[in-house]
Amino acid sequence: MNSKSNSWDTNLVRDIFVERDVNLILSIPLNNAVADTCTYNCFKQWFANTVQSLEKKAIEEMVMVCWAIWKNMNAIVWKQYGSEFSEVCKSAKLYLNQWKTAQDKSFSNSLGFMTQEDGLEQWVRPRDGMIKINVDAAIFEDTSKYCYSMIARDGAGELVAATTKCRSGTIVSEMAEAIGIKEALSWIKNEVTQPAIVESDCLSVIQAIRCSTVNLSYLGRIIDECKALLSDLKNRHVVLNFVKRSANNVTHFLARHNSSIADRQWYGGNVFPELYQVICNDLKF
Repeated sequence: MNSKSNSWDTNLVRDIFVERDVNLILSIPLNNAVADTCTYNCFKQWFANTVQSLEKKAIEEMVMVCWAIWKNMNAIVWKQYGSEFSEVCKSAKLYLNQWKTAQDKSFSNSLGFMTQEDGLEQWVRPRDGMIKINVDAAIFEDTSKYCYSMIARDGAGELVAATTKCRSGTIVSEMAEAIGIKEALSWIKNEVTQPAIVESDCLSVIQAIRCSTVNLSYLGRIIDECKALLSDLKNRHVVLNFVKRSANNVTHFLARHNSSIADRQWYGGNVFPELYQVICNDLKF
């Protein structure tokens, strides 16, 4: 904002936000009090004053939204893309929620949409006659790519199938995780006949899939597809569980192994040595 004229700094607003939000922001009238409080040069004082009047939860959310706005600004300046303000705020709250849960060593099931099966800290073999599919995703901002991977193992811990796919595009991590879960559920629907467990360490996406709230964003449409697939697979005893990062090591490794890999698949013992070692490490527990 321009403190001398008590008006919006048009160039700054256009640098930070996408066109839709630019028009909305510039249409908001400013008075002297707003301009004096929110001017860029007084941000530090504004922040200090605001913190004093908020509770801890609100402070945490405010800090995350500020961080997300800064990150979105950098994306616009350096990579010529950005998200709408509503998506920036949603993403900030999702990151905060997921980070806080990841730091909770005791893991309380009182958190929303959690079950007794959630929160495993180490990979555990499924029961005989079942198959377990772990899913993970990775974002490569420097090359504007994202990858998602999944690995299916049986009750003996043996590899049934593994796949990793990379796509060009710039999306938030929750989107990549949701796409990975959708692909895993689609694979189960088309290729698997026995009961199955799908595991992901992305709590925010699993909560969204379990929640009945309607989300009209593009991420919401992917979430709805996951919900529909789970509904179709209900009679085949397919469940989706949240696990800690430490219980998702193999897919974490696969998704980040090489961002140039595209649509690679492995079956049985036909895997490269590094992948074989990570799989074996899971069986030590």
